[in-house]
Amino acid sequence: MTDRFGSLPWFLREYIHNNRWESFRSVQEKAFDILFGTDRHLLISSETSSGKTEAALFPAISSIYSSPPRSVGALYVGPLKALIDDQFERLEPMLKDSYIEVTGWHGDISPQSKLKLLETPSGILQITPESLQNIVASRPEDLERLFGDLRFVIIDEVHAFMGSDRGQQLLCCLERLEMLAHCEPRRIGLSATISDTASAAEWMSANTGRETAVVTDRPAAERDLVIYYSRFPSPASDPEARKKSVNSFYRLLYREIRGRNCIVFANSRVTAERTARSLKKMAEAAGDPDVIHVHHGSISKELRKTAEENLKDPSKKTVTVSTVTLELGIDVGSLDAVMQIDTPYTCSSFVQRMGRSGRRGGAQIMRMFCREDQEKWWSSVEGVSMDLIKGIAMATLAGERWTESAKEPALPYGLLFHQTMECIKHGTGTKFSRLVSDVLPMYPFRNIRKEEYAALVRSMISGGILMRMEDGTLLLTDKGERIASDRDFCSVFTVKKEIEVSCEGKGVGTIQEMPKPGDLIQLAGRIWEVVSTDGKSRSVEVEETEGSADTLWKSGVPETDNRVMERMREILSSEERYPFLNGSAAEELEASRRMAAQSGMLDGIAETDFGFRIYPWTGTRAFDTLCRVLRMVCDKVLERPPFYADVMTELDWGELLEFIERYSDRRFAADLIGDDRLEFGKYDRYVPEDLLIKSLAEDKLDFSYLETLREFRGTI
Repeated sequence: MTDRFGSLPWFLREYIHNNRWESFRSVQEKAFDILFGTDRHLLISSETSSGKTEAALFPAISSIYSSPPRSVGALYVGPLKALIDDQFERLEPMLKDSYIEVTGWHGDISPQSKLKLLETPSGILQITPESLQNIVASRPEDLERLFGDLRFVIIDEVHAFMGSDRGQQLLCCLERLEMLAHCEPRRIGLSATISDTASAAEWMSANTGRETAVVTDRPAAERDLVIYYSRFPSPASDPEARKKSVNSFYRLLYREIRGRNCIVFANSRVTAERTARSLKKMAEAAGDPDVIHVHHGSISKELRKTAEENLKDPSKKTVTVSTVTLELGIDVGSLDAVMQIDTPYTCSSFVQRMGRSGRRGGAQIMRMFCREDQEKWWSSVEGVSMDLIKGIAMATLAGERWTESAKEPALPYGLLFHQTMECIKHGTGTKFSRLVSDVLPMYPFRNIRKEEYAALVRSMISGGILMRMEDGTLLLTDKGERIASDRDFCSVFTVKKEIEVSCEGKGVGTIQEMPKPGDLIQLAGRIWEVVSTDGKSRSVEVEETEGSADTLWKSGVPETDNRVMERMREILSSEERYPFLNGSAAEELEASRRMAAQSGMLDGIAETDFGFRIYPWTGTRAFDTLCRVLRMVCDKVLERPPFYADVMTELDWGELLEFIERYSDRRFAADLIGDDRLEFGKYDRYVPEDLLIKSLAEDKLDFSYLETLREFRGTI
């Protein structure tokens, strides 16, 4: 141990001794140098289970213990209620026998616990951004008493906030808290997946006037990755062959998980449910105990907690099939391995999920199962297995420590509407000049001009949300009051209320569509028959049964980055061999390379009877923008995002490229939008159309495909 050990409070030294630490980890030593030796903010970007949490908490706890604050001393902000609950449990043994209070705060925390903190603010407050927004908005007069001596704000999984309206709202909330409470806390950001640390450091420093130091740590853990490949024939062409292939796939997966403590990651709740159900059948057929659990956002809190506790129990070997809900830093103990069904949507997810194994210093073990399902058009393009190629691309990019960079919204007018309402709803109104001085300077609005803000406020007046008094004071109307007093106003994202599913009074989870009595649904890895429904309470009662069913959930799919598509093209163009591919995957890679070369897809352009097929090799956003331009120029466009677009045109390639270059400009944003919806955020419906068009032009259009298309000029 370094000399730093002796300077820690006695109970932290005891915690270190009880956990048999022989030394501080590299990332902890570096973080302590910054937090104990300077007044800078800090971003810690290092592997999962590298000690980031302790690196942030030990200095904060030491400060609170050695010089007790007169208010809450540290804020821990987490993206998930489950993560906050998990960190709360981790702090208990760390702070045992100390006087430092730890309070969790979100929708599931008891009112008594919250009231205690409000009456006697102290210690550490663990909270979601929405709950923090609620406190700041509803108790402006109490903020100095609650947070006047706030010293640290720890933002966990900071990558989950960057690039989102939710993250920008958090920055606004922290800025307003600091202004009203007259405090200047240091910010500490934690992440396992950020590669663009410069942008993240700028985000952390936002309008605080304080530099953010960056601490990174090279991966110490060995990575053991194997990618498998399976092909599922179309059920229409050969149902027996498909059934055989599917069964073979699940047998392979079951062999990998059998006797292991592991998470099986899926990209959707539908896939998670199907996988869990199939694995349960495999266990039953093998005479093995049922140790399969399911963990996703529509599973009841109680069942999710059971899955987490079983994973952490060293005496058990259990398997949990999960979506993104176990991707973040919830403690799941020491896993033997992680499995991944299909390639993750992002490289960030790939890194985060692989890092869930290898805890306690062992090797990170992942088995990824790439599938070519001939029932899905995107599974195979021109005979190329896209999921396999994308999986190889992500594996190689992760090996280079690359992950996607967050794209911060440049013109978040919907959030500006929200913050304007927050500013006006308390007190006796305000004037536009005060809004310009108090709201517009907030970091997320740095690119919005005063004239644009004035247009937004005028629209709020004409829309009956605000009223302007003779002296220029702005007040909320009855309509504005209804908007601002809505129970969900503290959040800037929309949450659809789902239907509660219960069996004998115990929660199973939720579904999105109301079923009818007698319907079968699949949830928590089991099949249930609907016994009764209650439309008023949006609930159904079920009983377990046998049979077959699917429960479908609607959810968005993250964008594919330009760099991932570029790497996929590089892989198909090269002759490189990859040691992490199993035999069938290696054979399919070679077959895909041959098909890519024969089809012309690597050239980017192929002539067709009606025009061209364009393979732009760009990410989702650039592909969408290109198709918007093509629709202005061509007779018809058939999109297969983000892989190719078929265009019907009489133009030759040179003429078509000239038109593409001409309209690839934000000046044509209104034309490129066409009749598409403008509203992407919760409060965009209150923003004037011309401002939304500007926002779309900055945040949704990406003309980076131009450089690639120009390379194709000479290919045909």
